[in-house]
Amino acid sequence: MALSAVKNLMATGSRRVYKWMVALLHIISNNPGKVIAVTSTSLLLLQNMIRFFQPSMSVQPWYAINKEWHGPAKFPLCTMDVCFNFSRCDHTKELLVYHYNTIEPYWPANYFHALPSMPWYTTDPEKACLFFVFSDKDLPKGSFRPHPNTLPYWNGGLNHVIVTLADKWSLTNPPEETIGKASILASRLHENSIRLGFDIPVPLPRLWHAPPELQSLKPFDRKYFATFKGTRYLNRAGAFRSNDAFLSMHNGKDVIVATTCNQVTNNNLRKRFPKKGVGCDRDQILFDKYAFEDLFNSTFVLAPGGRSPSTFRLLEILGAGSIPVLIVDNYVKPFDNFIEWQRCLLQFPSSEIHRVLSTLRALSKEEVETRQRYCQAVFEMFLKDDVTLLNTVMLAFKARFYGSLANFPLNETYLPIPSN
Repeated sequence: MALSAVKNLMATGSRRVYKWMVALLHIISNNPGKVIAVTSTSLLLLQNMIRFFQPSMSVQPWYAINKEWHGPAKFPLCTMDVCFNFSRCDHTKELLVYHYNTIEPYWPANYFHALPSMPWYTTDPEKACLFFVFSDKDLPKGSFRPHPNTLPYWNGGLNHVIVTLADKWSLTNPPEETIGKASILASRLHENSIRLGFDIPVPLPRLWHAPPELQSLKPFDRKYFATFKGTRYLNRAGAFRSNDAFLSMHNGKDVIVATTCNQVTNNNLRKRFPKKGVGCDRDQILFDKYAFEDLFNSTFVLAPGGRSPSTFRLLEILGAGSIPVLIVDNYVKPFDNFIEWQRCLLQFPSSEIHRVLSTLRALSKEEVETRQRYCQAVFEMFLKDDVTLLNTVMLAFKARFYGSLANFPLNETYLPIPSN
């Protein structure tokens, strides 16, 4: 094999080339009398090429191809020991946060709007331990969204946190591989790509608030056993809401699954491809029959992923005192470094919807009641309103230090919640 051809293969850097090189070396090594003469220089080059490619092949995070909410990890690899300057946090009693409040589009949104009123907020960047970059502000069509590296204190992203609640990272944020040493505070983080101990998953805010009396209802004193009311998607992420396994859970008695196709993308799709809308008119009649608020008077409320695996329903369900049932894939739940979600909600992969009802009905009364108590405690302690949510965000940042900064002790009220 000509050296120039080998060098050309090396330049491609593809997985296929790597596998081909390994196979070739195997043939040469095991069939010395049946293979054309290979110079020692060529063989040495081939061996070195395999060593060159092998590390990059072996560290690639796994993801499922052609599956929703899966994709390659593109964020720079970072950990607290390499991508964080601890000395910026040494001299204050609070974990001071600065955000770029005078530069569009970097303004706080959603529950972060309360940030300037919090005791750990500072307007002095010299005192800041953390720099928040809010990237979700809507811009006029065609407007340019500047890269965070143009910010005055960016410093390669060191101690910076990109905050986003967008359905997809690419909608409001820079290319993943360009964020330097910045960490991510986001509602959509994936199990196969989150940088554990560095990135922090947060919830989407509630769009609906349950009446207070629902929170105190015992799980088996409720009107329904399991419910869902929402959009089903015809050709996008969350399309499993249109699957028979999901829709057939509805029995019209203690289990209600009411869906609508009335959504902008769906409506455009139905105009172009009428067959896509089969069953939509029938579903709309059922959808209109049930009040959204009434269906939260339920032991369990389903929270299937939609445009994103994260959902507004999670906090809405907890606020109603119901037990969430997530149907999602490859999803990191909010504040999972100190909330033991397995003691509260149940979660099923989108491929296992057929298991949902039988599993819920098999739970003992004692387990259901224990789950509800833990859910209620989690909501009250960490998630009940904007100020509580922001305090929980700061707790998550303090937890990243694992006690290495004595000036930021974890408050005793945030110790693990007891079972009873």
